[in-house]
Amino acid sequence: MKPWKELEKTTAKKLGGKRVLRGANFSQSLPDVEHPLLSIECKYRKRISQFLKDGIKQAEEYYPDKIPALVLKERHQRGAFILLKLSDFEDLFGEVKT
Repeated sequence: MKPWKELEKTTAKKLGGKRVLRGANFSQSLPDVEHPLLSIECKYRKRISQFLKDGIKQAEEYYPDKIPALVLKERHQRGAFILLKLSDFEDLFGEVKT
């Protein structure tokens, strides 16, 4: 199985969703994982920005016994994003259901 498909499958399993199977209809009609509460899109890349990895690592190093979280905001952006490891999200919320 291709790595991006494996990511979608693993994400669906860990969060209690169902992976959406589609042919050539990529990114056009549904998210990668159907879920009753979350709209889940998975992105697999050869490399993730070192900036993001450094932020999580920095948070881990301050308090190794706490869950590291990275909050991201771009200039002029409304709101912000929070980045957690999937395993930490799963530990916090378990299987996310409505």
